[in-house]
Amino acid sequence: MKVKILNRSALKWIALITMFIDHIGAVIGQQAFYDVGLLWFYFVLRSVGRLSFPIFAFFIAEGWYYTHNRKKYVLLLLVFAIISQPIYYFALNQNLFDFNILFTFLISILVMQIIDLSRKNPNFSFMYYTFIVSIGVIVFALSLMRMPISYGVYGVFLPVVFYCLNHGDSRYSKLFMWILALVLMLLYWLLRFLVLDMSSFSSYIDLFAILALGLLLLYNGEKGKGAPKYLFYVFYPAHILVLFILKLIIF
Repeated sequence: MKVKILNRSALKWIALITMFIDHIGAVIGQQAFYDVGLLWFYFVLRSVGRLSFPIFAFFIAEGWYYTHNRKKYVLLLLVFAIISQPIYYFALNQNLFDFNILFTFLISILVMQIIDLSRKNPNFSFMYYTFIVSIGVIVFALSLMRMPISYGVYGVFLPVVFYCLNHGDSRYSKLFMWILALVLMLLYWLLRFLVLDMSSFSSYIDLFAILALGLLLLYNGEKGKGAPKYLFYVFYPAHILVLFILKLIIF
């Protein structure tokens, strides 16, 4: 018998808390932890934080499917992506053209919209899927340049995989889509592994994201209580700003 004990609110709180834990490490920085002899704690924070992104990716897909006003949904993401960008830039020491995760999710939504159009107009499916492949190539190319999209191709297409998983073509089994999500995570880790120093624990941190799939398998589809509708949008820039201010005060 399948046991599904986590509702939407519970999973969102897990994602928010693990994101906050992750950003404690990211904002304060690896060097600061090293200087006080707590480098191991930095890696613990970042490893726990790997759980957050797949859960948020899942609910971006769910939000796109269930929202009653898709234009408002996109506009809300865009507004907070713009608000978050300067905070993201200064707090996380990113380069000027490194875009935060909300911009990544906007690209994901574009891909999901193209998929919806292909379902409505099957005669043009080849053209629509050519667009999707083109988006993947462009995002990958940008990742190799000085205009990286947060989480790259993995970040863009994981929500799309979840979208197809729960609301896609019945020809694709759920098992197949879960395997595809796992493969996408592993490919992202492999690319990071090849780019980073393979002897460093940093190269292995992204593997912890796989544990989030286990949590999502416990999702019972119920809404639950205790997670305000717009909490994530406000919390994302707010907590990074607070951590950055604390860093300036303490360090």
